Amino acid sequence: MKSIPQNKLNEDLFIVLKTIFHYERIFIEQFGLKFEEIYILQHLRRNPVVRVTDVSRELQLPMFTISRLVYRLTEGGYLSKEQASEDRRNYFLHLSEKGEKTLKDIENSTYNRISANVTGMTETQINELLDLAGQLHVVLGVTKEVVH
Repeated sequence: MKSIPQNKLNEDLFIVLKTIFHYERIFIEQFGLKFEEIYILQHLRRNPVVRVTDVSRELQLPMFTISRLVYRLTEGGYLSKEQASEDRRNYFLHLSEKGEKTLKDIENSTYNRISANVTGMTETQINELLDLAGQLHVVLGVTKEVVH
């Protein structure tokens, strides 16, 4: 295995942290949503039958945090809640038309931003970047259970 210079890694990871922090700020300013909220909407899009407890497990956040996020997304019209008929303690979440439209707007904005910023890169460099993005969970040691 190749040796990784720790000082360079520390500096590069700080740049990644700083970049993600400021990138989230763009989403907050442009769409009024934080990454946790976008994650919930993306999860609902991919899983049409989801309970609030499922979201808590997926994001690995406590129920009180998820409840607050779900309330905000419901009030914003991004999703709807439906009380389960068999167990009134459970609520099913559904992505609304506004939530779906917002996700499409976010994806289009992201695509346009990245497309504009990689114009100076070769096709090989772009493919390497996409490959790295697809393996970031492995590099950072996030388990597949969290990622998938």
